[in-house]
Amino acid sequence: MDLIKQWIRRQLSNPQIVMLAGILLGVFLTIFFLGDILAPVFAALVIAYLLDGIILRIQRRGAPRLAAVCGVYVLFLLAVFMLFFVVIPSLVAELDKFVRRDVPGIVQNASQDIRDAYTKYETFKTERLSNFINTPTSPALNPDDKEAESEPPLSSQAPSSSGQGQSEGSLNVERLTESIEAELTELGRTALTLSITSLKSVVVWILYLVLVPVMVFFILKDKERLMAWFAQFLPQERGLTSKVWHEVNLQTSNYVRGKFWEVMIVWGVTFLTFSLFGLRATLLISLFVGLSVLVPYVGATVMYLPIAIIGFYQFGASSTFVWLIIAYSIIQILDGNLLAPILMSEATSLHPIAVIVAILIFGGLWGFWGVFFAIPLATLINSIIKAWPMEPAPPSSS
Repeated sequence: MDLIKQWIRRQLSNPQIVMLAGILLGVFLTIFFLGDILAPVFAALVIAYLLDGIILRIQRRGAPRLAAVCGVYVLFLLAVFMLFFVVIPSLVAELDKFVRRDVPGIVQNASQDIRDAYTKYETFKTERLSNFINTPTSPALNPDDKEAESEPPLSSQAPSSSGQGQSEGSLNVERLTESIEAELTELGRTALTLSITSLKSVVVWILYLVLVPVMVFFILKDKERLMAWFAQFLPQERGLTSKVWHEVNLQTSNYVRGKFWEVMIVWGVTFLTFSLFGLRATLLISLFVGLSVLVPYVGATVMYLPIAIIGFYQFGASSTFVWLIIAYSIIQILDGNLLAPILMSEATSLHPIAVIVAILIFGGLWGFWGVFFAIPLATLINSIIKAWPMEPAPPSSS
């Protein structure tokens, strides 16, 4: 316990460590408690950070900052326009067609396969298994047993009265009517709730579409002024913070740029491959295959399930289905062993266990965005560990 107290005192005596810890703690608490409120600001900062790398490359070729910002910003608006008015409508239309046409067929075929398997199991259990267990010879029946078998069951001898059947029928009709009324009432309440929620979502999305691009432009345009304003609150001695920021900025920019191109390439190659096979919902499935590279080791494995289900119920147990699975496996092998190492050669390589732990921790804290930024956040922690001032070893007593 004394060793821990001494270590804490030594760390707190270093003002640069205290400043770095304070900045990290402040950022974490702000995101954790105000993440939903400041979501447009965070989205604008992330987009501006990604676009700033392109602007810096244009500036290195002699273009002025404002011209580069305007050019990249116009391309960004065109990309947003294409995304919301071309890509997303195509995805929604394909998803609607898949849900209306393909999903019922898949469910029906799966139910039929389950019933067939259960029928075969019952047949095997009642006929073959019983014949295997029981002896082939059966004991002779007594004459009394034969007479008992020839007698009809008691239920067939006592016919039900018509009055009782009518009362039971009317009772069933009343129950059915009450059930329908209850279901319709609940459906109306659900529709009203969804309408209000959808209206709120539409208003929020409209605000995002207006506010986020405006903030992105001004963040890019006034980057130097904003950084100078933020730096005035920091002490002069901030060598450790600057070192960590430089390392994180380098690694994160390399990671994001590499992952962007990896997603686009995997999406395009998968779309072309599945189109050659004639697989249904090709655009939608290939998009998820491209996005699966954001979750290493897990995303590619999880995507086997929907591809196998759709391929099996479209092609059956045929050679086309086998070649489809082989083609997807080849894409994943080439991505993991060729494409990703080339694109991510400049980024810090993290151990697979560190990547999985980062996905679990940050995904549990911030959901989808935690999973999305798990590796950059793990890179941040790795950079802090590397930049942390190492204490000299105590002299050995002779």
